[in-house]
Amino acid sequence: MSRYAVNSLLYRLKKDREFRARFSTDPRAALADADLTEAERAAFLARDMRRINELGGYLHLVLSIPGLAVH
Repeated sequence: MSRYAVNSLLYRLKKDREFRARFSTDPRAALADADLTEAERAAFLARDMRRINELGGYLHLVLSIPGLAVH
């Protein structure tokens, strides 16, 4: 697992509206080139913020991404 990869992706989702829109529309395609483990990829695809945090995602980033969490 790579905390750097998880947090880099979280930061990109927070700051890059276009990437965030692509992720919302087709998350698998948006994550295709991401350097994530299968567990990390599954957590992002499920939009499981608790699991992303457990895998090393900084809580501040996890909570600050508009529309990412599944309700």
